[in-house]
Amino acid sequence: MVFMKLTEFNQIFWMVPIMGFCQLALFGGYAIYFPELFPTNLRSTGISFCYNFGRLVAAGGPVVLGMLTTMVFTREKGFEEPFRYAGFAMCSVFLLGLIALPFLPETKGKPLPE
Repeated sequence: MVFMKLTEFNQIFWMVPIMGFCQLALFGGYAIYFPELFPTNLRSTGISFCYNFGRLVAAGGPVVLGMLTTMVFTREKGFEEPFRYAGFAMCSVFLLGLIALPFLPETKGKPLPE
């Protein structure tokens, strides 16, 4: 929404904090969900691997954003503001996470693996 609808300066003050809250809320789930997936002797290693693998994949984000802006969503192809469309396309990756959620293992009511 921020990439496509932000048009005036004063919108920054309410749109960007909402976007930041939604982005950072994902990290709150790590502390709740990940520890229940790994046995005690591998818990910190498993959580660290999951968290840092995501960071490794995300490190390529600026390159992909630049490629989308300069090669896919160009002005020559009719996109007035290429960065808006490239940013929107990058944010759509979060939809893949939402689609994957129902297929993840349920840990409610189960004992922690030992």
